[in-house]
Amino acid sequence: MKLPFKHYKLLNFLDSKQWQFQLSVLLFLLVLATTYPKYIELLNDPSPVTTYQYLFEKIECPLTPLLNGDIESHGSKIAFRLTPVLLAKLLGTYDLHNGQGIIQLYLLQSLLLLPFLYMLTKVVYELTDKYTTVWTVVAFSAVYTSTAFFWDYDFWFDGYAYFFLMAAMYFRNRIGIFLMLQLASWTDERAIAASIGVFLFYTLMENNFQLIRMSQIIPSSIKKRAAIVIISLLTYLFLRLYLTLFFNLHTPIGNNAGVGLELIEYQINHRLIGLFLSFEGLWLIFVVTIIVSLRKGNFILATLLICGILIHIIVAFSVFDISRSLAYAFPYFIVCTVILFKNHRLALNNSLSVSTLLCILVPTQFLIYFVRPIPWTIFSYSEIIVVGKNVFYALK
Repeated sequence: MKLPFKHYKLLNFLDSKQWQFQLSVLLFLLVLATTYPKYIELLNDPSPVTTYQYLFEKIECPLTPLLNGDIESHGSKIAFRLTPVLLAKLLGTYDLHNGQGIIQLYLLQSLLLLPFLYMLTKVVYELTDKYTTVWTVVAFSAVYTSTAFFWDYDFWFDGYAYFFLMAAMYFRNRIGIFLMLQLASWTDERAIAASIGVFLFYTLMENNFQLIRMSQIIPSSIKKRAAIVIISLLTYLFLRLYLTLFFNLHTPIGNNAGVGLELIEYQINHRLIGLFLSFEGLWLIFVVTIIVSLRKGNFILATLLICGILIHIIVAFSVFDISRSLAYAFPYFIVCTVILFKNHRLALNNSLSVSTLLCILVPTQFLIYFVRPIPWTIFSYSEIIVVGKNVFYALK
């Protein structure tokens, strides 16, 4: 199907050889303009090294258990989140200006949105066509997954995890897939659930996105890319157990820690809207995929997709920060798009534009305890001016 954009001069670049990169740059700039990077307010703090002591202690001694006694705090949850702290240590600028240098880690995360969008464009285009790719990537740029690269102010660093997961789907080299999944898993534990989506992606790719028999789920060779995902998961579990036993690292769970299955009922009763807000219009693609698969009698595929998303929903509703947790499920929405393209093109064409328009029209919001609107950068000039003044006075 041809793109219906030929009469719009602003979109003429879609006919160029570099359209994938140019589309990624355009969407990167749009996300930047509509997502206020709240982390820049870190520069208003004269001594982040004191305010966020737990983080700087973790950077200095990554394998030392945190002494922070508040098990409900974010600091108590980062025992195994080694990728960001090791990267900060590698950059070596985190302790500049009493800790304000840590902002470089945020800036790098924001810049990674550009290659994230580019890899997403390449992956979708490899398996579909230009029409599907443009609509899909635009939809992703308008949901929380892309926003997270800028909207980070409490050292979550989910953007890094999303980038590594996308890279694992982009690379075809087995070592690259393994390394990207390891980096994602050691950025945040929620990447483990997302790795299952990456496994399904490669399993379907190796079967031309058709799953008829349960035996197709089992990799036929250890050299298969899907098998590499399993090896990565087992490696992570082994290393995590090792760090627990020999370095006394652990993550608190339970109601007092704000992490546990007992939270699910309360979250569903009070914050169910977080389910929709995480992917907005992209849920339409998922629902259509399930309906069409069931009508075609492909119960195995429908079951795997539903179970995969349910794992993410359970994880997300077992904590308070629903939006950033559920956003880790983005590989499933890529998978659903390709399934519809390969097997049910008419259903995809009828729903894709509607899905994307919903993503654009619904304001991206963040849910942790309550729904929070995300300010636009272009309308946050007063906050930016305050930060600029503080930086200017600090440099005088």
